[in-house]
Amino acid sequence: MFTSINIPQLGIRYEQPVGLFINNKFVKSKNGSQIDTINPSTGEKTASFYAAGAADVDDAVKAAKHAYDEVWSKTSPSERSDLLWKLVELIERDKKLLAALETLDSGKPYHSNALGDLEQIISVTKYYAGAAGKIGLGKQIPISQDKYAVTFQVPYGVVGQVVPWNYPLAMASWKMQGCLAAGNTIVIKPAENTSLSLLYFAQLLVEAGFPPGVVNVVPGHGGEAGTALASHPNVDKVAFTGSTNVGKLVMECAGKSNLKPVTLECGGKSPAVVFEDAKIENAVEWCAMGIFYNSGQNCTANSRIYVQESIYEKFLEAFKSHATKTWKFGAKRDPFDEDCTVGPVISESQYKRIKGYIEHGVKEEGLQVETIHELPPDSKGYFIQPTFFTNVPQNSKLNREEIFGPVAVISTFKDEDEAIKLANDTDYGLASAVFTQDIGIATRFVRDIKAGTVWVNSSNDEDISVPFGGFKMSGIGRELGEAGMETYLQTKSAHFNITV
Repeated sequence: MFTSINIPQLGIRYEQPVGLFINNKFVKSKNGSQIDTINPSTGEKTASFYAAGAADVDDAVKAAKHAYDEVWSKTSPSERSDLLWKLVELIERDKKLLAALETLDSGKPYHSNALGDLEQIISVTKYYAGAAGKIGLGKQIPISQDKYAVTFQVPYGVVGQVVPWNYPLAMASWKMQGCLAAGNTIVIKPAENTSLSLLYFAQLLVEAGFPPGVVNVVPGHGGEAGTALASHPNVDKVAFTGSTNVGKLVMECAGKSNLKPVTLECGGKSPAVVFEDAKIENAVEWCAMGIFYNSGQNCTANSRIYVQESIYEKFLEAFKSHATKTWKFGAKRDPFDEDCTVGPVISESQYKRIKGYIEHGVKEEGLQVETIHELPPDSKGYFIQPTFFTNVPQNSKLNREEIFGPVAVISTFKDEDEAIKLANDTDYGLASAVFTQDIGIATRFVRDIKAGTVWVNSSNDEDISVPFGGFKMSGIGRELGEAGMETYLQTKSAHFNITV
């Protein structure tokens, strides 16, 4: 149930699990179907792993339910905390290999991106290891001299989780660690094109001492495995990160099955608004990072940049200069290269989709476009140059739809009222950023923007202690911080009559 994989750039050869992880064992799928995982930097096959079908998901849910009923629901917060602290040690031990798997599988730059993901995963695990037993405590409510009530926050039981391909292990950790600390068991489905790191991670859960069935990993196609998980009558809650369209389907499946509650973190079209009093260099650096980091494959990417008219040309000049110096493929076009800060996009289909948006902007809308670092014609992999369009009208397709690649649209605004109107003119509401030295402008922007996260004079620098989630079609519920554990707890009330 393992295959040998070589990563010559780092001198690593290791044994990769390729089975479904159910009840602390790697097993074949019942129908024997497999999925090929492709290295996006070369377009070549890395490995094949087994793909879960509905019957396999059912097995995983049964294992999770049995583990919850017989073992996990009886553990104390301190026991769960101890297991998570052991997991921290193991992640730190295998940090370089786990980061390498993220680079191999998703194409993200190893030095400037993947290693940073692992540092965040370690921090998240430490946070919830410390939070177990400290968050979600009950309280007593005096009602009368003869009666009082007590509220408790208790686990749901079996939680189904579905995570995306842009941050495979980080998004899984955002969900799993808080869920485990809260006392639930898990069946989690990674994205079909980035399953390697979570399958390897499953071994660490066993080594840490998590009982069989507490965490089950079922890679597979979303239409089959994901639907089976969201629809399963013995799954008590489902948490999903991915596109808005799929989020709608998850919510529909949850409602039609057992009306299970959902947490959704979906798409975004996040604005960054730069006022004329902003420090240009600071705004440029953050805006470029906010759209080109992870090759623009971020739900919170500031893909719409609005700049006040008086500094527009100055901003454009500085933006292009900075991006040219900072965001580059590296001489080898290899994400393991220390000079690489922009990797390939995830897949051939995503490559064609992003290219389609760029071609539409140029050919159909006649927009002005700038690209950085031209690629040679023999370039391998799914690399797309950092790209930005200028003077883009608000009704442009590129301004309305989530591209999910290294493509920004940059437009102007006249004053504060127009800025907030343009920023809010979207179906999404995941994140936003504002750049200004005026505390009044900043405060009003924070008040009036319809987004779950607002950055003032920065962008995309979330912290694990701060709740994260969206407004409007960007989702339901919150992750990280106390919310990342409380979202996996439900309230129970008990009434005590003491005069009987």
